Amino acid sequence: MARSQPIARSPDWSVLPPELLQMVARKLPDISDFVKFRAVCTTWRSSACVSDPPPQLPWFLETAGYFNRKNLRFYSLLSGKIHTIPSPNSSGNWLRGPAHDYIILYDTTRCQISLFNPLTGRKVFLPFLDIAWLWHKETVKPVWVGPDPIESGEPVVLLGYSLDFRTGILALYQPVAREWVVIEEPCLCSLRCCYFNGMCYVHEEVTGDTRVIDTVIRKVVHVIPPPPEGDYECNALRGATYLVQSGGDILLVVLHCYDFCNVYLEMADWHFHIHRLDLRSGNGKKPRWVKISSIGDQILFLDEDNGFSLSCRDFGEFRGNSIYFIIRRYDQSLSFLCRYDIEEARAEPLYCPSEKGGTWIVPSLR
Repeated sequence: MARSQPIARSPDWSVLPPELLQMVARKLPDISDFVKFRAVCTTWRSSACVSDPPPQLPWFLETAGYFNRKNLRFYSLLSGKIHTIPSPNSSGNWLRGPAHDYIILYDTTRCQISLFNPLTGRKVFLPFLDIAWLWHKETVKPVWVGPDPIESGEPVVLLGYSLDFRTGILALYQPVAREWVVIEEPCLCSLRCCYFNGMCYVHEEVTGDTRVIDTVIRKVVHVIPPPPEGDYECNALRGATYLVQSGGDILLVVLHCYDFCNVYLEMADWHFHIHRLDLRSGNGKKPRWVKISSIGDQILFLDEDNGFSLSCRDFGEFRGNSIYFIIRRYDQSLSFLCRYDIEEARAEPLYCPSEKGGTWIVPSLR
């Protein structure tokens, strides 16, 4: 009688060393892969802690149609996949970004602002902000919503207008004290603003000046004139302007278009001019903008109003010195997702799951 062949056994993946599992988990820059990794078994789940996830690439979040929204749609640049997540908390509310981990959610029925994790559904209610203008959703923009503001203690910064549109108001939520700090300045009547290390940088679209506000003493400490006219000149029909914190630098990023109304036809004529803010003064020198030709290993992610920066060192599949941006036609009819290679000075269209607009969020399970 012939001997029976031994039955091949599947390897027991649960016995892999924890340090090896942790190394593999740290190499998963798309959170959907991180979730699948954790679902393999108990050992893998304990080796991939949601409180210490690998660096994540932003997802494009569709924000249009908030009144009847039952699901949220995300698009992953890394996988090229669309993810749909049920989100009853977002129905009838508006969402604002860009953001890390938590996006700004405004409950239109209760006049309540929250930090909202669209992946987990976790909602953190912020104290009531008793300023009437804040409830006009079109006039409120996030300036800074950093990584895990609940645990990090970093402020959440919003920018808006007064009801008469003559004065701008900067509102900083302090997570430790659980209270708002409000700064009112005429120079804040702008949608181009960024925050870094207690300083708020506000770009005045009319004059081109940039004002630096110390949020501790609540005063303007610098007024920086615009770059030379040939490097900066821009108007609503021919481009867009952004202020972005990138690797510790404050950047003035200006998109020049031949014809903004025909944004999808003239992409070959698009160019970004980038300036770094040099705040060093002395020897007769004043703070100024310095034009640069590279942002190194940084990648900028811009929506229609604001943006943030990440390092490509955490994402081997993506090149640095580039800009991913969402732009809307001047007539507000269509939005486009594009990538700009700074070294080659070349823009290219990317697949966009929504023509009605969206923003960026760094996904998180926290």
